Amino acid sequence: MSRFSEGEFDISIKTLQHLEPLLEKELRDLGATHIEIGKRIVHTKGNLKFLYRCNLELRTALRVLVPIIDFRSRNPEELYRRLLKFPWESVIEKDQTFAFDAAVNSRQYKLPHYAALKAKDALADYFMERSGERPSVDTENPDVRFLLHIDEENVTLSIDSSGESLNRRGYRVRGGEAPLNEVLAAAMVVHTGWKGETDLYNPMCGSATFAIEAAYVAQNMPACWNRDGFGFMTWRDFDEDLWKEILKEAMEKFVEPTGVIYASDVEPRALGVAKLNIEEAGFDDYIVLEKKDFFEIIPEGNPGLVVLNPPYGERMDPDQLDFLYKRIGDHFKKNWPGFKAWVISSNLQALKFIGLKTAAKKHLMNGPLECKFQAYELFRGERASFVKEKKQGSSENEA
Repeated sequence: MSRFSEGEFDISIKTLQHLEPLLEKELRDLGATHIEIGKRIVHTKGNLKFLYRCNLELRTALRVLVPIIDFRSRNPEELYRRLLKFPWESVIEKDQTFAFDAAVNSRQYKLPHYAALKAKDALADYFMERSGERPSVDTENPDVRFLLHIDEENVTLSIDSSGESLNRRGYRVRGGEAPLNEVLAAAMVVHTGWKGETDLYNPMCGSATFAIEAAYVAQNMPACWNRDGFGFMTWRDFDEDLWKEILKEAMEKFVEPTGVIYASDVEPRALGVAKLNIEEAGFDDYIVLEKKDFFEIIPEGNPGLVVLNPPYGERMDPDQLDFLYKRIGDHFKKNWPGFKAWVISSNLQALKFIGLKTAAKKHLMNGPLECKFQAYELFRGERASFVKEKKQGSSENEA
């Protein structure tokens, strides 16, 4: 199984909706040049080292796939016949285990599982015809996991190099109630532009996913540093020496941030979960976790960043929710001058009650919920005076 040991090959990276531009930027930072953006996926090319680095370092990636064949198929039987001709020994050996996942958008398949079953039969029959032996199925921890993507008659077969989805960083001991997806939290950090140079406050922190992802960014640590393993590690041609080299290079890039992360919540259960997650991530000496009501926090020291993920209203009366968001805006205005605040919510009506002019807006998906992630520049006094002072400051800097 030496298909990927030499030269460049196609690589496709899955992500969440709206994060494609962030993923493209990450890939360019890793050195990618041939990039094509799709919906919830970005295509590029790279060698084995690049593939390993994508899995380790990309903050906004869900899965790193290696497409191995594209073709057209009009029905399940034609799919089987086409896959029966594929040289399976180039990607798997008969003593290895495998599994198929399928993403199907086609009238020819009532269930995605049926397409995966036809692919499994083709692989098994291919080996049986040639040697009388075949790889075994292992749906939990296969040596090689395949993804079959079918869009009407267009079929792409890929190998999943990630194994578990890359949002599973390895630090989440418990999730808490409705935790942020780690990839979403990482994207939020990237959107703020914060890199550890100032203090960061994360009230209503829940299970501390955002605070932990921010700590990764601040220390320039790879997103999946705490993972136990990846799918490519069970490939027969896994290059352990190359992997150790990549880890060593990553460690040499770690930095010591100047800012501190303050995470807080009022819910004891949330704090218990957050404490476990922070400890598992190894940031208990960096992230300050406190039991505090957001509305009682008066930040000290130099202004920095504050990021809030308030309730969206699923369990609250609309009037109560509007009042909560108004209180958030009032508290920002009164007690957080000089800070930049970001708030994420799916409740666009409630967001209006913050009552502050937005400095930036980003569209994000929190699970099935379409959200806005909005920034506010906080200041004392009238906005006209703030804008005037800001322009004067910019002119002096340019001079």
